[in-house]
Amino acid sequence: MYCKLLSAIVLGVEGRLIEVEVDIAAGLPQVNVVGLPDPAVRESIDRARAAIQNAGMKFPLDRITVNLAPADMRKQGSAFDLAIAAGILCASGQMRQQELDDALIIGELSLNGAVKAVPGVLAMAENARAAGLRRIYVPPASASEAGLIEGIEVRSVSSLADWIRGPSGGRRRFAAGDRGRRDSRAR
Repeated sequence: MYCKLLSAIVLGVEGRLIEVEVDIAAGLPQVNVVGLPDPAVRESIDRARAAIQNAGMKFPLDRITVNLAPADMRKQGSAFDLAIAAGILCASGQMRQQELDDALIIGELSLNGAVKAVPGVLAMAENARAAGLRRIYVPPASASEAGLIEGIEVRSVSSLADWIRGPSGGRRRFAAGDRGRRDSRAR
């Protein structure tokens, strides 16, 4: 199963969009992160695993490949945590791809699933708007900064569990074939 979404980094003073692709295949349980990740990005997997499990979801026990593109650009920092977790949940059928389309997803994950602020949100949000994205998911501490950019909807994500459960507080479940269908409980 496969999922693709967008995150971002800051190079100098400019935001750059990064494609986060997640592929889950049968095989020995392991996770590989490719695309020139630094140690903080590689550690995103451990934070995502703990956050997913602490949100009451299942971390897949399969072969997971996370690709950060473009592959020739060095990726650093913890801003990819939330996007990687969402990609894993999407590729495993626990989150809808439709919720992630046309969106930028940034934030550092705590082990309990809380979403922490990352630097450079303003530049990332500006780049997302320039690229034509419709919304941005950010930590609550970064929502006002991202809100300075007009023309893009800002959605605050306080924790992975709250994002998964949605506004009603009930757990949303999606079969692999349901990811593309409209769900009345979706935000």
